[in-house]
Amino acid sequence: MPINIPFKSYRLDNGLQVLLHHDATTPITAVNLWYNVGSWNEKPGKTGFAHLFEHMMFQGSGHVGSDMHFRLIQSVGGTVNGSTAFNRTNYYETLPSHHLERALWLEADRMGFLFEAMTQEKLDNQRDVVKNERRQRVDNQPYGLWLDKTLEMAFPPDYPYHWPVIGYMEDLDAAGLEDIQHFFETYYHPGNASLCIAGDFDEAQVRNWVDSYFGTIPRGVQPPGVRARFEGYFGGEKRELLEDNVQLPRIYLSYHVPGMDSREFIVGQILSAILSGGKSARLYNELSYKRQLAQEAACFLFPMLQTSLLMFMVTPQNGVAVDKMEAALQKEIDRVTASDINDGELERIKNQIVAYKVRELQSVSHIADGLNQAAVLYNDPGYINKELELYQAVTRQDVVTFAQKWLQNSNRVVLTFIPKNE
Repeated sequence: MPINIPFKSYRLDNGLQVLLHHDATTPITAVNLWYNVGSWNEKPGKTGFAHLFEHMMFQGSGHVGSDMHFRLIQSVGGTVNGSTAFNRTNYYETLPSHHLERALWLEADRMGFLFEAMTQEKLDNQRDVVKNERRQRVDNQPYGLWLDKTLEMAFPPDYPYHWPVIGYMEDLDAAGLEDIQHFFETYYHPGNASLCIAGDFDEAQVRNWVDSYFGTIPRGVQPPGVRARFEGYFGGEKRELLEDNVQLPRIYLSYHVPGMDSREFIVGQILSAILSGGKSARLYNELSYKRQLAQEAACFLFPMLQTSLLMFMVTPQNGVAVDKMEAALQKEIDRVTASDINDGELERIKNQIVAYKVRELQSVSHIADGLNQAAVLYNDPGYINKELELYQAVTRQDVVTFAQKWLQNSNRVVLTFIPKNE
Protein backbone atom coordinates (compact mmCIF):
# COMPACT_ATOMS: atom_id res chain seq x y z
CA MET A 1 0.00 0.00 0.00
CA PRO A 2 1.76 3.21 -1.12
CA ILE A 3 1.77 6.19 1.23
CA ASN A 4 2.10 9.75 -0.02
CA ILE A 5 2.46 12.36 2.71
CA PRO A 6 3.36 15.54 0.80
CA PHE A 7 5.83 17.86 2.48
CA LYS A 8 8.26 20.66 1.75
CA SER A 9 11.69 20.90 3.33
CA TYR A 10 14.09 23.83 3.61
CA ARG A 11 16.69 25.26 5.99
CA LEU A 12 17.14 28.67 7.51
CA ASP A 13 20.54 30.32 7.26
CA ASN A 14 21.19 29.38 10.91
CA GLY A 15 20.80 25.68 10.12
CA LEU A 16 17.26 25.03 11.39
CA GLN A 17 15.58 22.37 9.29
CA VAL A 18 11.93 23.21 8.53
CA LEU A 19 9.35 20.69 7.30
CA LEU A 20 5.88 21.73 6.15
CA HIS A 21 2.92 19.41 5.56
CA HIS A 22 -0.25 21.21 4.49
CA ASP A 23 -3.63 19.62 5.25
CA ALA A 24 -6.67 21.91 5.36
CA THR A 25 -9.11 19.11 6.16
CA THR A 26 -9.64 20.40 9.69
CA PRO A 27 -8.68 23.77 11.26
CA ILE A 28 -5.95 22.19 13.42
CA THR A 29 -2.18 22.54 13.22
CA ALA A 30 0.62 20.59 14.89
CA VAL A 31 3.98 22.11 15.77
CA ASN A 32 6.70 19.54 16.41
CA LEU A 33 10.30 20.36 17.31
CA TRP A 34 13.00 17.70 17.57
CA TYR A 35 16.44 18.26 19.05
CA ASN A 36 19.14 15.80 18.10
CA VAL A 37 20.04 14.94 21.69
CA GLY A 38 19.03 12.28 24.19
CA SER A 39 20.52 10.18 26.96
CA TRP A 40 22.83 8.74 24.28
CA ASN A 41 24.74 12.04 24.46
CA GLU A 42 25.37 11.82 28.20
CA LYS A 43 28.42 10.51 30.03
CA PRO A 44 28.84 8.24 33.06
CA GLY A 45 28.30 10.38 36.15
CA LYS A 46 26.19 12.87 34.14
CA THR A 47 23.12 10.75 33.44
CA GLY A 48 19.54 11.96 33.29
CA PHE A 49 20.50 15.42 32.00
CA ALA A 50 18.55 15.18 28.74
CA HIS A 51 15.34 14.29 30.57
CA LEU A 52 15.93 16.85 33.32
CA PHE A 53 16.49 19.49 30.66
CA GLU A 54 13.20 18.57 28.99
CA HIS A 55 11.51 19.52 32.25
CA MET A 56 13.46 22.77 32.47
CA MET A 57 12.20 23.75 29.00
CA PHE A 58 8.74 24.29 30.48
CA GLN A 59 9.91 26.56 33.32
CA GLY A 60 9.82 29.81 31.41
CA SER A 61 12.18 31.58 29.01
CA GLY A 62 13.35 35.11 28.32
CA HIS A 63 9.88 36.50 27.56
CA VAL A 64 7.64 33.76 29.00
CA GLY A 65 6.83 33.33 32.67
CA SER A 66 7.31 30.16 34.65
CA ASP A 67 4.83 27.43 33.65
CA MET A 68 3.20 29.84 31.16
CA HIS A 69 4.05 27.67 28.14
CA PHE A 70 1.42 25.14 29.20
CA ARG A 71 -1.11 27.80 30.13
CA LEU A 72 -0.78 29.79 26.92
CA ILE A 73 -1.36 26.72 24.76
CA GLN A 74 -4.08 25.15 26.88
CA SER A 75 -5.95 28.45 27.21
CA VAL A 76 -6.79 28.31 23.47
CA GLY A 77 -7.80 24.64 23.56
CA GLY A 78 -4.44 23.21 22.55
CA THR A 79 -2.34 20.37 23.92
CA VAL A 80 1.39 20.52 24.65
CA ASN A 81 4.08 18.18 25.95
CA GLY A 82 7.58 16.85 25.43
CA SER A 83 9.45 13.58 25.71
CA THR A 84 13.00 12.30 25.93
CA ALA A 85 14.44 9.11 24.47
CA PHE A 86 17.89 7.63 23.98
CA ASN A 87 18.54 9.45 20.70
CA ARG A 88 16.26 12.51 20.65
CA THR A 89 14.19 14.99 22.63
CA ASN A 90 10.96 16.40 21.20
CA TYR A 91 8.46 19.11 22.05
CA TYR A 92 5.03 19.37 20.48
CA GLU A 93 1.82 21.37 20.43
CA THR A 94 -1.47 20.75 18.64
CA LEU A 95 -3.87 23.68 18.59
CA PRO A 96 -6.50 25.51 16.53
CA SER A 97 -4.82 26.74 13.37
CA HIS A 98 -5.63 30.41 13.97
CA HIS A 99 -3.41 30.24 17.08
CA LEU A 100 -0.42 28.72 15.27
CA GLU A 101 1.69 31.86 15.64
CA ARG A 102 1.50 31.54 19.43
CA ALA A 103 3.08 28.07 19.40
CA LEU A 104 5.86 29.13 17.04
CA TRP A 105 6.70 32.17 19.16
CA LEU A 106 6.80 30.07 22.34
CA GLU A 107 9.10 27.46 20.83
CA ALA A 108 11.40 30.11 19.40
CA ASP A 109 11.59 31.98 22.67
CA ARG A 110 12.79 28.98 24.63
CA MET A 111 15.19 27.96 21.86
CA GLY A 112 16.77 31.40 21.86
CA PHE A 113 16.31 32.71 25.39
CA LEU A 114 15.81 29.82 27.79
CA PHE A 115 18.78 30.31 30.04
CA GLU A 116 17.88 33.92 30.79
CA ALA A 117 15.03 32.60 32.92
CA MET A 118 16.86 29.74 34.65
CA THR A 119 17.31 29.93 38.44
CA GLN A 120 18.64 27.58 41.09
CA GLU A 121 15.14 27.44 42.56
CA LYS A 122 13.67 26.19 39.26
CA LEU A 123 16.42 23.62 38.90
CA ASP A 124 15.90 22.33 42.43
CA ASN A 125 12.16 22.15 41.86
CA GLN A 126 12.39 20.19 38.62
CA ARG A 127 15.15 17.98 39.98
CA ASP A 128 12.74 16.94 42.75
CA VAL A 129 10.00 16.34 40.17
CA VAL A 130 12.27 14.05 38.14
CA LYS A 131 13.49 12.23 41.27
CA ASN A 132 9.89 11.61 42.32
CA GLU A 133 9.15 10.38 38.80
CA ARG A 134 11.99 7.90 39.15
CA ARG A 135 10.76 6.79 42.58
CA GLN A 136 7.24 6.20 41.25
CA ARG A 137 8.22 4.48 38.01
CA VAL A 138 11.38 2.65 39.03
CA ASP A 139 12.59 2.53 42.62
CA ASN A 140 9.24 1.97 44.36
CA GLN A 141 7.56 -0.02 41.58
CA PRO A 142 7.38 -3.84 41.56
CA TYR A 143 9.91 -5.06 38.97
CA GLY A 144 10.72 -1.36 38.46
CA LEU A 145 14.47 -1.94 38.12
CA TRP A 146 14.05 -4.27 35.15
CA LEU A 147 15.23 -1.76 32.54
CA ASP A 148 18.10 -0.36 34.61
CA LYS A 149 19.44 -3.85 35.25
CA THR A 150 18.89 -5.06 31.69
CA LEU A 151 20.77 -2.11 30.19
CA GLU A 152 23.60 -2.50 32.71
CA MET A 153 23.92 -6.19 31.82
CA ALA A 154 23.59 -5.67 28.08
CA PHE A 155 26.02 -2.76 27.56
CA PRO A 156 29.49 -1.88 28.90
CA PRO A 157 29.69 0.93 31.51
CA ASP A 158 31.07 3.44 29.02
CA TYR A 159 28.60 2.59 26.23
CA PRO A 160 25.85 5.26 26.02
CA TYR A 161 22.95 2.80 26.39
CA HIS A 162 24.28 1.46 29.70
CA TRP A 163 22.11 3.86 31.74
CA PRO A 164 18.35 4.62 31.63
CA VAL A 165 16.96 7.79 30.08
CA ILE A 166 15.70 9.02 33.44
CA GLY A 167 19.22 8.72 34.88
CA TYR A 168 20.48 7.80 38.34
CA MET A 169 19.60 9.58 41.59
CA GLU A 170 23.18 10.48 42.48
CA ASP A 171 23.74 12.08 39.07
CA LEU A 172 20.54 14.09 39.30
CA ASP A 173 21.60 15.31 42.77
CA ALA A 174 24.94 16.45 41.37
CA ALA A 175 23.50 18.47 38.46
CA GLY A 176 24.15 22.22 38.79
CA LEU A 177 23.12 25.33 36.89
CA GLU A 178 26.45 25.31 35.06
CA ASP A 179 25.61 21.81 33.77
CA ILE A 180 22.24 23.03 32.54
CA GLN A 181 23.81 26.01 30.81
CA HIS A 182 26.43 23.81 29.13
CA PHE A 183 23.76 21.37 27.97
CA PHE A 184 21.63 24.19 26.57
CA GLU A 185 24.51 25.84 24.73
CA THR A 186 25.74 22.53 23.32
CA TYR A 187 22.52 20.99 22.01
CA TYR A 188 19.65 23.51 21.99
CA HIS A 189 20.22 25.67 18.95
CA PRO A 190 18.87 25.80 15.38
CA GLY A 191 21.72 23.83 13.83
CA ASN A 192 20.79 20.81 15.97
CA ALA A 193 17.02 20.96 15.55
CA SER A 194 14.21 20.13 13.13
CA LEU A 195 10.89 21.99 13.14
CA CYS A 196 7.84 20.41 11.52
CA ILE A 197 4.50 22.17 11.04
CA ALA A 198 1.61 20.01 9.86
CA GLY A 199 -2.03 20.84 9.29
CA ASP A 200 -4.05 23.88 8.26
CA PHE A 201 -1.94 26.97 7.56
CA ASP A 202 -1.05 29.54 4.95
CA GLU A 203 2.41 28.61 3.70
CA ALA A 204 3.62 32.13 2.96
CA GLN A 205 2.52 33.33 6.38
CA VAL A 206 4.13 30.36 8.13
CA ARG A 207 7.43 30.85 6.34
CA ASN A 208 7.37 34.48 7.40
CA TRP A 209 6.69 33.57 11.06
CA VAL A 210 9.40 30.91 11.09
CA ASP A 211 11.94 33.31 9.62
CA SER A 212 10.91 36.11 11.97
CA TYR A 213 10.94 34.10 15.21
CA PHE A 214 13.65 31.50 14.58
CA GLY A 215 15.82 33.13 11.93
CA THR A 216 17.71 35.48 14.26
CA ILE A 217 18.71 32.77 16.75
CA PRO A 218 22.44 32.01 16.41
CA ARG A 219 23.31 28.70 14.74
CA GLY A 220 25.43 27.41 17.60
CA VAL A 221 28.46 25.14 17.40
CA GLN A 222 28.01 21.66 15.97
CA PRO A 223 27.71 19.30 18.98
CA PRO A 224 30.36 16.63 19.42
CA GLY A 225 29.39 13.31 17.88
CA VAL A 226 28.93 10.20 19.97
CA ARG A 227 31.91 7.95 19.42
CA ALA A 228 30.57 4.55 20.28
CA ARG A 229 30.42 1.28 18.44
CA PHE A 230 28.70 -1.73 19.94
CA GLU A 231 30.80 -4.86 19.71
CA GLY A 232 28.99 -7.05 22.23
CA TYR A 233 27.05 -9.31 19.88
CA PHE A 234 27.39 -13.01 20.73
CA GLY A 235 29.61 -12.23 23.71
CA GLY A 236 28.15 -14.97 25.87
CA GLU A 237 24.94 -15.23 27.86
CA LYS A 238 24.72 -13.05 30.98
CA ARG A 239 22.35 -13.85 33.85
CA GLU A 240 21.32 -12.12 37.05
CA LEU A 241 18.89 -13.14 39.79
CA LEU A 242 17.29 -10.24 41.64
CA GLU A 243 15.26 -10.46 44.83
CA ASP A 244 12.48 -7.88 45.01
CA ASN A 245 9.29 -7.06 46.90
CA VAL A 246 7.10 -8.88 44.39
CA GLN A 247 4.46 -11.58 44.68
CA LEU A 248 5.45 -13.61 41.62
CA PRO A 249 8.70 -14.25 39.76
CA ARG A 250 9.25 -12.64 36.38
CA ILE A 251 11.74 -13.27 33.58
CA TYR A 252 13.15 -10.60 31.26
CA LEU A 253 15.08 -12.14 28.39
CA SER A 254 16.74 -9.70 25.95
CA TYR A 255 18.61 -10.33 22.69
CA HIS A 256 21.01 -7.93 21.00
CA VAL A 257 19.69 -7.04 17.53
CA PRO A 258 20.43 -4.30 14.96
CA GLY A 259 19.29 -0.73 15.56
CA MET A 260 16.49 1.37 14.12
CA ASP A 261 18.65 2.50 11.22
CA SER A 262 18.86 -1.06 9.87
CA ARG A 263 16.34 -2.85 7.64
CA GLU A 264 16.69 -5.82 9.98
CA PHE A 265 14.99 -3.72 12.66
CA ILE A 266 11.79 -3.84 10.59
CA VAL A 267 12.09 -7.62 10.30
CA GLY A 268 12.54 -7.75 14.07
CA GLN A 269 9.35 -5.74 14.56
CA ILE A 270 7.43 -8.25 12.48
CA LEU A 271 8.90 -11.17 14.43
CA SER A 272 7.99 -9.42 17.67
CA ALA A 273 4.39 -8.99 16.47
CA ILE A 274 4.16 -12.65 15.40
CA LEU A 275 5.13 -13.61 18.93
CA SER A 276 3.22 -10.95 20.84
CA GLY A 277 0.81 -9.04 18.58
CA GLY A 278 -2.45 -9.60 20.43
CA LYS A 279 -4.26 -12.59 21.90
CA SER A 280 -3.98 -14.55 18.68
CA ALA A 281 -0.18 -14.26 18.79
CA ARG A 282 2.01 -17.11 19.87
CA LEU A 283 3.14 -16.18 23.37
CA TYR A 284 -0.33 -15.47 24.72
CA ASN A 285 -1.96 -18.32 22.81
CA GLU A 286 0.55 -20.96 23.88
CA LEU A 287 1.77 -19.87 27.30
CA SER A 288 -1.33 -18.19 28.73
CA TYR A 289 -4.37 -19.61 26.93
CA LYS A 290 -3.49 -23.20 26.06
CA ARG A 291 -0.96 -24.22 28.69
CA GLN A 292 -2.03 -21.84 31.48
CA LEU A 293 1.58 -21.28 32.52
CA ALA A 294 1.91 -17.50 32.26
CA GLN A 295 -0.10 -14.63 33.68
CA GLU A 296 1.67 -12.32 31.24
CA ALA A 297 3.77 -13.06 28.19
CA ALA A 298 5.02 -10.38 25.82
CA CYS A 299 7.74 -9.57 23.33
CA PHE A 300 8.72 -6.11 22.14
CA LEU A 301 11.54 -4.43 20.26
CA PHE A 302 13.21 -1.66 22.26
CA PRO A 303 14.06 1.06 19.69
CA MET A 304 17.56 2.53 19.68
CA LEU A 305 19.97 3.61 16.98
CA GLN A 306 23.02 1.51 16.10
CA THR A 307 21.88 -1.44 18.22
CA SER A 308 18.62 -2.45 19.92
CA LEU A 309 17.20 -5.11 22.21
CA LEU A 310 14.47 -7.64 21.42
CA MET A 311 12.92 -8.23 24.83
CA PHE A 312 10.74 -11.02 26.18
CA MET A 313 8.84 -10.72 29.45
CA VAL A 314 6.96 -13.56 31.14
CA THR A 315 5.27 -13.75 34.55
CA PRO A 316 4.37 -17.32 35.56
CA GLN A 317 1.09 -18.29 37.12
CA ASN A 318 1.17 -18.76 40.88
CA GLY A 319 2.81 -22.12 41.58
CA VAL A 320 4.61 -22.43 38.24
CA ALA A 321 8.36 -22.75 38.78
CA VAL A 322 10.65 -20.22 37.13
CA ASP A 323 12.72 -22.86 35.35
CA LYS A 324 9.58 -24.46 33.92
CA MET A 325 8.38 -21.05 32.72
CA GLU A 326 11.70 -20.24 31.07
CA ALA A 327 11.79 -23.65 29.38
CA ALA A 328 8.31 -23.07 27.95
CA LEU A 329 9.35 -19.63 26.67
CA GLN A 330 12.48 -21.12 25.15
CA LYS A 331 10.36 -23.67 23.32
CA GLU A 332 8.44 -20.85 21.59
CA ILE A 333 11.69 -19.12 20.67
CA ASP A 334 13.02 -22.42 19.28
CA ARG A 335 9.90 -22.80 17.13
CA VAL A 336 10.62 -19.61 15.18
CA THR A 337 14.31 -20.40 14.80
CA ALA A 338 13.26 -23.81 13.42
CA SER A 339 11.35 -22.08 10.57
CA ASP A 340 7.94 -22.73 12.14
CA ILE A 341 6.36 -19.60 10.67
CA ASN A 342 3.62 -19.76 8.08
CA ASP A 343 2.63 -17.28 5.40
CA GLY A 344 -0.83 -16.82 6.93
CA GLU A 345 0.37 -15.42 10.24
CA LEU A 346 2.96 -13.27 8.47
CA GLU A 347 0.19 -11.77 6.31
CA ARG A 348 -1.97 -11.19 9.39
CA ILE A 349 0.82 -9.26 11.11
CA LYS A 350 1.55 -7.19 8.02
CA ASN A 351 -2.12 -6.24 7.81
CA GLN A 352 -2.12 -5.27 11.49
CA ILE A 353 0.92 -3.06 11.03
CA VAL A 354 -0.47 -1.40 7.90
CA ALA A 355 -3.79 -0.70 9.64
CA TYR A 356 -2.02 0.75 12.68
CA LYS A 357 0.30 2.97 10.62
CA VAL A 358 -2.52 4.22 8.40
CA ARG A 359 -4.63 5.09 11.46
CA GLU A 360 -1.70 7.04 12.90
CA LEU A 361 -1.36 9.04 9.72
CA GLN A 362 -4.90 10.35 10.07
CA SER A 363 -3.54 12.69 12.76
CA VAL A 364 -1.50 15.76 11.86
CA SER A 365 0.37 15.46 15.18
CA HIS A 366 1.53 11.95 14.23
CA ILE A 367 2.49 13.10 10.75
CA ALA A 368 4.55 15.96 12.21
CA ASP A 369 6.32 13.61 14.60
CA GLY A 370 6.85 11.02 11.87
CA LEU A 371 8.41 13.54 9.50
CA ASN A 372 10.74 14.78 12.23
CA GLN A 373 11.70 11.26 13.24
CA ALA A 374 12.57 10.47 9.64
CA ALA A 375 14.56 13.69 9.33
CA VAL A 376 16.49 13.49 12.60
CA LEU A 377 17.09 9.75 12.98
CA TYR A 378 17.28 8.70 9.32
CA ASN A 379 18.34 11.98 7.72
CA ASP A 380 15.50 11.50 5.22
CA PRO A 381 12.06 13.08 5.83
CA GLY A 382 10.74 11.04 2.89
CA TYR A 383 11.26 7.85 4.90
CA ILE A 384 7.72 8.37 6.19
CA ASN A 385 6.46 7.48 2.71
CA LYS A 386 8.73 4.44 2.32
CA GLU A 387 8.17 2.76 5.67
CA LEU A 388 5.05 0.73 4.87
CA GLU A 389 6.60 -0.66 1.71
CA LEU A 390 9.55 -1.87 3.77
CA TYR A 391 7.21 -3.76 6.10
CA GLN A 392 5.26 -5.22 3.19
CA ALA A 393 8.46 -6.42 1.49
CA VAL A 394 9.46 -8.64 4.45
CA THR A 395 9.25 -12.33 3.58
CA ARG A 396 8.82 -15.42 5.71
CA GLN A 397 12.45 -16.29 5.02
CA ASP A 398 13.55 -12.85 6.24
CA VAL A 399 11.86 -13.50 9.58
CA VAL A 400 13.31 -17.00 9.91
CA THR A 401 16.80 -15.77 9.01
CA PHE A 402 16.53 -12.96 11.58
CA ALA A 403 15.48 -15.40 14.30
CA GLN A 404 18.19 -17.91 13.49
CA LYS A 405 20.87 -15.22 13.37
CA TRP A 406 20.05 -13.21 16.47
CA LEU A 407 18.05 -15.42 18.88
CA GLN A 408 21.03 -17.33 20.18
CA ASN A 409 21.82 -17.94 23.84
CA SER A 410 25.26 -16.36 23.42
CA ASN A 411 23.58 -13.13 22.31
CA ARG A 412 21.29 -12.47 25.25
CA VAL A 413 20.96 -11.31 28.84
CA VAL A 414 18.52 -12.93 31.27
CA LEU A 415 17.21 -11.06 34.31
CA THR A 416 15.01 -13.02 36.71
CA PHE A 417 13.06 -11.45 39.56
CA ILE A 418 12.07 -13.63 42.49
CA PRO A 419 10.14 -12.72 45.64
CA LYS A 420 12.33 -11.95 48.60
CA ASN A 421 13.00 -14.89 50.94
CA GLU A 422 11.96 -17.37 48.27
